[in-house]
Amino acid sequence: MSNAKTKRQRSHGTGSLFRRADGGCWIASWYDHAGKRREKSTRTTDRVAAARILTAHVEHAALRIAGVVDAKADSFAAAGRRPLAEHVEDWRQWLLDKGNTAKHTACSVACVTRVLEVCGAKHWPDLSASTVQAYIGDVRKSRSVRTANSALQAIKAFSRWMARDGRVRESPLAHLQAGNARVDVRRQRRALSADELVQLLAWTETAPTWRGMTGSARATLYQLAVETGLRANELRTLTCGSFNLDGDPPTVTVRAAYSKSRRDDTLPLKAHTAQYLDRWRDFAGSVRDTSVFAKIPDKTAEMIRRDLRRARARWIRATADQQERRARRDSEFLAVIDDGGRVVDFHALRHTFITNLARGGVHPKLAQSLARHSTITLTMDRYTHTVIGEQADALAALPDLSPRTPESELMRATGTYDSQPTHLSPQLGDKNVPRRAKACGEHAKGATLRHTQNTLQNKGDSDEMRDTATSSKDRPYRARTCDPLIKSQLLYQLS
Repeated sequence: MSNAKTKRQRSHGTGSLFRRADGGCWIASWYDHAGKRREKSTRTTDRVAAARILTAHVEHAALRIAGVVDAKADSFAAAGRRPLAEHVEDWRQWLLDKGNTAKHTACSVACVTRVLEVCGAKHWPDLSASTVQAYIGDVRKSRSVRTANSALQAIKAFSRWMARDGRVRESPLAHLQAGNARVDVRRQRRALSADELVQLLAWTETAPTWRGMTGSARATLYQLAVETGLRANELRTLTCGSFNLDGDPPTVTVRAAYSKSRRDDTLPLKAHTAQYLDRWRDFAGSVRDTSVFAKIPDKTAEMIRRDLRRARARWIRATADQQERRARRDSEFLAVIDDGGRVVDFHALRHTFITNLARGGVHPKLAQSLARHSTITLTMDRYTHTVIGEQADALAALPDLSPRTPESELMRATGTYDSQPTHLSPQLGDKNVPRRAKACGEHAKGATLRHTQNTLQNKGDSDEMRDTATSSKDRPYRARTCDPLIKSQLLYQLS
C-alpha cells in the first residue's frame, strides 16, 4: 500500500483495515465475489466496529460466491434507483453507436418516452406489464393496431436492452404480444398498372419544379423506384459511385449503412433505364460522392400525389369526346384513392415493383431476393397485389365440370337393375336433392323413353318388345333386360 496508509491491521483472511495518515475513519479493504479488490469507508473511528463491518462485507462476498445471494443484487438495486430518463438516454446513445439512423433512433426514443409518461413510470420498479398493456389497448382503440404494435415494439426493445445490459434481472414485458394488424388496416396501398405508370412518367417529365426538384428528376426517381423497389431513404443516399452503368448487367448498390437489412445490396438495372440515367446525368464527369437525388423532399407521399393528380387531369382533358371524357372522369385510372379505399404514396411504387414481378411469372424465391425480404411470406402476402379481373382469368385454368354425358352412357345396362351414374340416381321428388341433380335425372328419364320408342319403331309393335321395354315407377331411371320370360305391362303410356 502507499505510504499515506498507516496502522494497517488485518482483521480477516481476505480483508483488512487501515487508516489514512491524517487519521479519520477506518477503511475496509476486501475482495468481492468477482475477485475485484474493494475499498470502502466504515464511517467509524472504532476499530472493533470497523472490523465487524469488514467481516460483514467478506461474508456477503462469500455468500455470493456460493450462490446463496444473487451476485448482481446490488447493481440491480442501483439501477432501480436511477431515473428511467437516464436509462433511456443511455439506450439512445447505444442505438446510435449500433449504427441506427438518427431518425429511427429519435422515433424509438419518443415512443418509449411517451409510454413511460402515460404509465407513470419514473423508476424501473414502476414499470409493469399491466400498465403497458392498458396503454397499448387505448392506442389500438383510438388509432390503429399497427401504431400500437410500433409502440409496443419500442418499449419491449428498451426493456430487453435493460436486461441484456445487466441493469435489471429480466424484462417484465417479454410475454406481451403484438396484435394482428390485418384485422385493422387503416391505410392499404395499391399497385399502379403499367398504363398508369406510363402516363405518370410522361406527364411528370414536363411538370414544373416542386420544392427544388424538377419534373424530369421526379420522373427519373419514380422510374428507378418502380424498377428496383428501392425505398425513399435508400434513394436519397445514392451517389454517382453507387451506379455501374457500364456493367453487364448495369447495377446500383445501396451501402449497408443505409440499407434496411444492414448489408450491401446490389440490384440489376434495365438496359434502357441505365442508358437514360447516363444521358440524364453525366456520370462520367461527376464526382463519385456526388448525390444523384439530393433534393428529394421529406414528404414524398405529397410529391407523388401531386404528380398523380396533375397527370390524371391532363389525361382526362386529352380527349375531345365528351362521353369518353366522362368515362375517364368516372374511372380509377391514376386516382390517388380508389373505390376500395386503397391509396397511392411513394412506397406504393415498391409494392408495384414486387406486384409486377408476380404478374410476370417470376419465381417467388427470386422475387424475395429482388425485394430483399427476410421471409417469402412478407413478399407474397403483403406486397403482391391482385385485381378481380386477374382472379377471374385465373379460374380459366380450372376444369370444366358442366354435364356432357352422352345418351349412350346413360342407357348402358349390364343387369336387370343396372344403375346409372351416381350423380343421376337421386329421386326427382326428393326436396333435399340439388336442382342440378334433378335436371340430370329428367334428362335421363327422357333418354330412356326415346330409346324405347326408337326400338319399337325399328322392330315392330310386338307384344314381346312391349313387355321387355319397361320402366318402373319405383326405379324411373332403369331399363329391364330383354328377357322373354319376363311378362309385365308397360308402366309408361307410349304414344
